[in-house]
Amino acid sequence: MTDAAAMPGAMDPVYLVDDDTDLRNELADALAESDYVVRGFASGEAFLEVQADLPPGCIVLDLTMPGMNGMQVHKALVERDSQHVVVMLTGTGSIATAVAALRTGVVDFVEKPAQLDALRDCIEMARVRRLAVAATREKLATARDRFAPLTPREMEVVYGMMMGLSAKMTARRLDLSFRTVESYRANLMVKLGARNLAEVVRMAIEAELKPTGPILEE
Repeated sequence: MTDAAAMPGAMDPVYLVDDDTDLRNELADALAESDYVVRGFASGEAFLEVQADLPPGCIVLDLTMPGMNGMQVHKALVERDSQHVVVMLTGTGSIATAVAALRTGVVDFVEKPAQLDALRDCIEMARVRRLAVAATREKLATARDRFAPLTPREMEVVYGMMMGLSAKMTARRLDLSFRTVESYRANLMVKLGARNLAEVVRMAIEAELKPTGPILEE
């Protein structure tokens, strides 16, 4: 079942994370009137406890809070590879910190008291960013899935191709015969649906395969 928040034309859910109850409720009511689905959290810790189970959306995150501040919450989200995107709420005197936050992946920041139009624009920008990132993730996952049917030996041959090794060089590295490596190449090309060796390498690059160290032995 497709989540409505993931549909290109749908609004993302909005998660308000701010210890100021009055401000949080005020923003929630205003955004709800603009047809956003809003959920509030009084602390970063409370949000992080449940974020993995929430549909991907926009987090409107206060920079200055007791306990974990906005930057710490954002760092935790990055470490968890969260699909949520962040818009930061900042108070007077915290602009420099907010600008630093942009360098770590925060979409934008809004200075308090937040103007509704500016906040809505930022939330929409965040939605566009999230969809773009999701599309990139999906493309990468699809590219990597192509290599799932390959055996470990066939993957070693692919890594050799990525390193620019000829079939003879790969055979020596893997202690195999030239004909065996050629057979592996032919088999993996069929599995990948590749027309030539250059296309195999292109697929491997698209999948961001990164051979590390020496080619492994069985």
